[in-house]
Amino acid sequence: MAGHNWYFRACKFSGKNLGWIAGDIGKFKKKSEKSISREFLDAINFTGLEIEPWEVHILAYSGAFVSLLLMIFIDVMLFSIAPYESPAIMAAAVCTAIVPLSCLFYLSEYPKIHARFMKIHSLGDIPEIQSYIVMSMKLVPNMERAITFAAGNSLKPLAKDLKKLIWDIHLRVYSNIDDALIAFANQWGKNSEYFKRSLHLVKSSTNEPDEAQRIMTLNKSLDIVLDGTKTMMDGFAAKLKTPTYILYSIFILIPLALVALLPAVGVVGIRIDIVTLVLVYDIILPLATFFYSEYILLSRPATFSPPDIPDKHPGLSNIKSVRKITIIISLIVGGLVGLSGYIFLYIGNPFGIVSQEAMAGLVPPTFPVVWALALMITIYCLGIYTPYKKIRDGIRQIENEFADALFILGRRITEGRSAEVAFAHTSETMKGAKIGEVFADVAKNLTTMRTTLHGAIFNEEYGAFKDVYSDRVHTTMKLFTESVHKSHEAAGMAIIKLADHLKELQEVETNIKRSLYDVTSTMKSTAMIFAPLIGGVTLALSEVIQKILITITKESMLLPEEFNIGNIMKQAGTGISQAVHPDIFLLIIGIYMIILVAILTRFTCGIEHGGDKPQFMYDLGQMLPISIIVFTVTTITTRILFKAMV
Repeated sequence: MAGHNWYFRACKFSGKNLGWIAGDIGKFKKKSEKSISREFLDAINFTGLEIEPWEVHILAYSGAFVSLLLMIFIDVMLFSIAPYESPAIMAAAVCTAIVPLSCLFYLSEYPKIHARFMKIHSLGDIPEIQSYIVMSMKLVPNMERAITFAAGNSLKPLAKDLKKLIWDIHLRVYSNIDDALIAFANQWGKNSEYFKRSLHLVKSSTNEPDEAQRIMTLNKSLDIVLDGTKTMMDGFAAKLKTPTYILYSIFILIPLALVALLPAVGVVGIRIDIVTLVLVYDIILPLATFFYSEYILLSRPATFSPPDIPDKHPGLSNIKSVRKITIIISLIVGGLVGLSGYIFLYIGNPFGIVSQEAMAGLVPPTFPVVWALALMITIYCLGIYTPYKKIRDGIRQIENEFADALFILGRRITEGRSAEVAFAHTSETMKGAKIGEVFADVAKNLTTMRTTLHGAIFNEEYGAFKDVYSDRVHTTMKLFTESVHKSHEAAGMAIIKLADHLKELQEVETNIKRSLYDVTSTMKSTAMIFAPLIGGVTLALSEVIQKILITITKESMLLPEEFNIGNIMKQAGTGISQAVHPDIFLLIIGIYMIILVAILTRFTCGIEHGGDKPQFMYDLGQMLPISIIVFTVTTITTRILFKAMV
């Protein structure tokens, strides 16, 4: 069922196996029911999560306890390889306290968070759902039939509410379709006023005595939805500016700039050790950046979701073996590259490429480890998700060409031509386009197999559109198969109207992408160029400062005691040099850079495409190697330039 996601299963598992945490389960259930708010219950009902309040509380408590044990285990592991230093102990204590509390809050508030997410994303479903209703109403002016058609031909969350509406009508919850539609419009009017107005116009179109006036009313209802969606996304793009500025400055620029200052903190007597660096740069900062970016994305309406490609697609027939081979190759390449620095040292460090101390050689032996991690991620992402990307690009191309092909098809139907002739003519006209190939398959099926039009298009074995995983295309073709039973002229005009609707949807989609371009292009540039550029410069600068402080410390040893007040000069180089070797320092910052690129890629992909895992993985495989190349070139170049100054 839809509500049976990971949270549902976790709640049921906790309630069944971890109920002993609550002691007297009967009293705990009553206490839980009294403590929850009306908002919490409404959220559970809206999301369809079939859970009880006491199960949520058990999951929250047990999750917090498990995360506490995990943090304690991590602390033990870190301190087993690093000395006990006061900054490290303080950082570990903060993390050990914050992570379980954050886990407790998230698990206990998840139903409300998920309900808000679903409501916002459902707003993005409105254009396609409403277009299905309007297109169906133009063919057959029956409101209940149009809603049933829209609900049955979409997998979007809003369609589930329409299915419930139809079910309530059958159960006599509402006396007629008009009352049901008014209640539904009022319910969604709280979140989307333009959807409410559009539904009222669709309802009023059934009372129009004139066909032309009825069509105008339906067109107006769709225009309201399309304009409202564009306005909503423009507002989202405008609201992104301040959060994005905060994300860039506080969570990216400042942490990278502080890298150069870390060696200098020894002057004031603060020692930075491995545990502190790992906790701050590889755990705390990435988590803070990730959660803030996800908080921003939480307010993004999910408009025009990408197609979901199942593994049964012909282009993915060998995807399981490809996945295994890709993982093996990535591990082999990563292992060889990661050890290359130490291999160079083992064979005598030819040409002095590998650095063994601050500002010596070109790269420390741990730098190849950063390359290895980046290569492993890149090979995995591109090796597995490139086939998905190619299939999706093909489907998007078909969607872009579909409206034009449908217009040509409608004109031929209007002229009185049969379906097979109309499809053959359209495919010839659209020769060279992917939709032309699909239409040619329809014509071939109709001519050679003597099947029905529906079978030629949708048959699971030989249907021309069986591998075109686009809800928009499939729904439009279903309407087409229903319209051809009318007269040729009526059917042709209906098809042309369908083409007009698709064009309008495409224009809105293009405008939305244009309005979001400023934010996405800026963050992509930050992930690929600016962040690794700043990181490379500050990393090299930190080595310069570290080298200078070490030199000062060594030279101060030769000075008389009266010239070294309080031994400040002698201790200047002990802040980070003794606790964290330059090799380990670079490795920690390099890992932080990889994590940062992944978070920024996820953020830009989330803004542009919504929660789309294949697109995110493919984008990460494209952006990560560029970022690491920029980071590497900047670090090496800056080290060479600064070496002459030290």
